[in-house]
Order: sequence, then C-alpha cells, then structure tokens
Amino acid sequence: MEEAEWISAALSGQSQAFGHLVTRYQGMVYRVCIKITGEAESAKDMAQEVFIKAYKALPSFRGQSSFSTWLYRIAYRTCLDWKRANDREWRHRSTADYTENDWVTSQTPEHVALRKEASEELDQNLNSLTEPYRSVVQLYYFQRHSYQEIAEQKGVSVKTVESQLYRARQMMRKSGEEWR
Repeated sequence: MEEAEWISAALSGQSQAFGHLVTRYQGMVYRVCIKITGEAESAKDMAQEVFIKAYKALPSFRGQSSFSTWLYRIAYRTCLDWKRANDREWRHRSTADYTENDWVTSQTPEHVALRKEASEELDQNLNSLTEPYRSVVQLYYFQRHSYQEIAEQKGVSVKTVESQLYRARQMMRKSGEEWR
C-alpha cells in the first residue's frame, strides 16, 4: 500500500493502518525527540505522545505537505513544549545545584564521567569571564531569561545584552568552550 492509502485506511477506522505508519516513522520521531530532550526515557515518552497526538489530529491532515513533514512538526512542537515545561522547573537553580542525576538518566558510567568533566570545564570557563559577561551568560543560558528581561534587569539596552552575549561567546570559544 502507498502512504496515502494507509492514511485513508487509518481515517476509516482501521487501527492497524495507523500502526503501519507508526512503524514506518517511529525512528524519525524518536530521533527528533532524543535530539530535543537529550534523554532516552523522555524521548520514548515524547514519541508515544507524538503518535497519540498525530492519531487524534489525523482528520486534520490535508495532504498539503508530506505525512512525514506533518508528523515531524508535531514531534518538534511536542518536544519543545516538554522542554519549556522542564526548563521552568530548572530556571531558578544555579549551576552548583545540579547533580549528576539531574543531567543524566539511564546513561553509562563513561557518559556520566564525560558529562561531569564537561560540566566542570564549563564552570571554569564561566568563572573565568569578567562582569558583565558572566552574569549575562548565566541569565540567558542557565536561567533562560530573554534579551528583553536581561536588559530590564540590568538597566541596559537589548542591543547591549546582545553585544555582551556575543563577546562572552567569543571569550569562551577562545578558552575552548563552544556556545550556540
């Protein structure tokens, strides 16, 4: 069967047809989820949620894009919503408050050690920055404040915040840490 036929069959109530679509696209959806969540268990949960949302929204699929593109958008938005919700929980924590268990769920010991080493290197690089660069990086990357919020808090323009973040990234690159 062609993809359009599987979609039509699923719309007519044949659940095994949607199961075929799940089988065909589960790898793509999982890759999107793992890339955004960074956690295997969360990625599995998000992938399930994506397919549930897709099943419920299938009648709204108009075929203006390919099914995979439509499904990708659902996966991307679902995972971004998850990430925003989890970031709110972490927003007010400092880097010193994070433990290995916060960063890693079901990871190998080697991965834990590499993460810890990277975290220590990040802390060293962050602490090597002078003010106002250190505080701007902390507010933007760790506390997830917008440029506007940082500008209001520091009493400077948004352009000044942008400039300070740019310079901080340049300084950190020189010391080996890539910021994106």
